[in-house]
Amino acid sequence: MKHGSLLRGILASILIGLVSPAAAQTPGTCVVTRVEGQAFVSARGAGVRSAVTGLGLGRNAKLRTDAGGRITMTCSGGLDVVVGPESEVDVIGLLDGGARPFGLRLIDGIAGFLFSSDEENGVQVRTPSAVAAVRSTQWAMRVENRASAIFARTGMVFVVTDDDDARLGPGDGVDVTPSGEIGPVTPWGQARIDRFGALLGPDW
Repeated sequence: MKHGSLLRGILASILIGLVSPAAAQTPGTCVVTRVEGQAFVSARGAGVRSAVTGLGLGRNAKLRTDAGGRITMTCSGGLDVVVGPESEVDVIGLLDGGARPFGLRLIDGIAGFLFSSDEENGVQVRTPSAVAAVRSTQWAMRVENRASAIFARTGMVFVVTDDDDARLGPGDGVDVTPSGEIGPVTPWGQARIDRFGALLGPDW
């Protein structure tokens, strides 16, 4: 439990929303780089709009994809995020020169994360049943009916709930029940890895 308490102590939420595309070139921002199918972005006071390539994301950004829809966004700090079909996410924190981790609330669906730099930047993802925290690795997380499934393709992923925690190594996955019970960490078979890959598409 000591490890879980440490992780919970460093988790923080930062509200963000929509910004101009040019802002995506500065620290603490993301820009949409690919859209497939139907995908939508909204922010407080800005309404809902169709996601388009080049759209920048700032405070209070919310993303939603329909069946068959995907969004890929490239963020400062060498991070790419792929949001798969039938997904709903809130972006709650952006990389800020390495001082703050990227934060995402995955309400439903699936998202994949890829770092292209070795700057040890962090990602924290909240779901209805768990929090996952990583640094500079490749991994994915899926939410179905408030249950979570987390897979580490490379590096290490830490998973935390109110009462438990787990550590995933390369090739490992874990399931978390809607009430926050963490199952055993196991090497995922290729069939389940391929199902994640099929949902996330070629960018992941």
